[in-house]
Amino acid sequence: MLQCRQGPAPRKEEMRTVADDIHFEGQRAYAHLHHLAVEIGGRLGGSPQEKRAAADIEVYFRELGLVTRQQVFPVRTYEMGEARLEILDPPMGVIACEMFYLSQNTPPEGVTGEIIYIGAGDLDNVGPEIRGKIALVLGGLRGEAHDRAMRMQPLGIITIMNELATPPIRVEQLPEVRAKVGAVPEVMVAHAQGLRLVREGARQARIRTQAPEAESTSQNVIGELTGTVYPDEIIVVGGHYDSSLGIQGASDNAGGTAVVMELARVFVGRGSQRTLRFVAWGAEELGLRGSVHYIKQLKEGDAAARKEPGFVAGRDRTELEKHVLCLNIDVQGALLGVNRALALGPADLAAAVRLLAKERGPAFEVKEDVYSSDGTPLSEGGIPSLSFTRTGATTSYLHTTEDVVAFLGPQPLAEQGGFIETFIQRYVAGARSIPFERKVPEEMQKKIREYFEKRLRIDYYAE
Repeated sequence: MLQCRQGPAPRKEEMRTVADDIHFEGQRAYAHLHHLAVEIGGRLGGSPQEKRAAADIEVYFRELGLVTRQQVFPVRTYEMGEARLEILDPPMGVIACEMFYLSQNTPPEGVTGEIIYIGAGDLDNVGPEIRGKIALVLGGLRGEAHDRAMRMQPLGIITIMNELATPPIRVEQLPEVRAKVGAVPEVMVAHAQGLRLVREGARQARIRTQAPEAESTSQNVIGELTGTVYPDEIIVVGGHYDSSLGIQGASDNAGGTAVVMELARVFVGRGSQRTLRFVAWGAEELGLRGSVHYIKQLKEGDAAARKEPGFVAGRDRTELEKHVLCLNIDVQGALLGVNRALALGPADLAAAVRLLAKERGPAFEVKEDVYSSDGTPLSEGGIPSLSFTRTGATTSYLHTTEDVVAFLGPQPLAEQGGFIETFIQRYVAGARSIPFERKVPEEMQKKIREYFEKRLRIDYYAE
């Protein structure tokens, strides 16, 4: 028999479990970011590239051991088109521009008309003088100003970017807005080009916009880790994985999706007392389509469950009621940036971020406000949400071809990812009770309604 000398009892620090050694790793997250942004590239909602990204994320979730599914929904999408702006009088040639997708295509020969500069896109600057002309506008037209402009029936619109050094952004008009108020051909030019048009007195232009549109589908990718103690308390940890058309979408939001994917690895290894539902949202850039579909499904299920025989309110909980918190992660990875968190929920939610930042760092700017991202629809449905983001000089490139991995790195992913990991472990995965009341105060609900009515201008929640 082999004789072994008995050593001293192991010290407490040597008795840690394997799970104690599992932490968020920035390099792992950055590998996910690089795959989405560079190897796949542009991931517009409804595109083949978005579907490839969804498949890869689901495979990763499944290999971790999560229970996976895809939640499919319809979207109106488009392909890369042609936008051409030519200044005819005085002859200035072709000006680089981007088109507003899903606005209106011109005839193949384009439209030619007189230019009228109206200044900033305020309601008071929009009048009948733009009828039949090409309106040149600083900063674009939004809300009521856009509606009034459509009623005036201009020939087209040229938007000048407000930001000095930012390329024209690549965005679209939402189909619901187009159906309500109509559309005209619209293009966008950089600030320097717009300044030139005004300074040199551009009087006549030809605009040509052509882009194919199509009905398609997008999908949310869901990977679920069932809670070991409180499986009926669900916390959503999500970030959208789509991008604007034909761009890397590195910071927005390959970076946020990468953080979600790495958090999934961490908590599969550690376990959680509560159910963690990791969600990669689809088609956020097309109007928060994935998260809106998700909350609509929850609302419909809630209404149906309450009609079931034997359902007792207060005793029985619907799937919607089981959702206690949403952590939304959108715009991440900038090497030079500021950490921010935006809360929609009880005051304790924002306070917890402030206290944790003071305790362990890094510094966070914390606000109680609406963030234009996927946490907001869930909060409209009564689920408190906390959105984590990192902004800075290079995030002015969001929705442009300059949102690339060159401005990002593993360290800022580790910084925010580690903070969110600690937040989840302390207040969700390992907490005796969730320390945040499940409510979204009425004043916040009012802000959410105003966001949908005045900014997105879509009545998603009409009965």
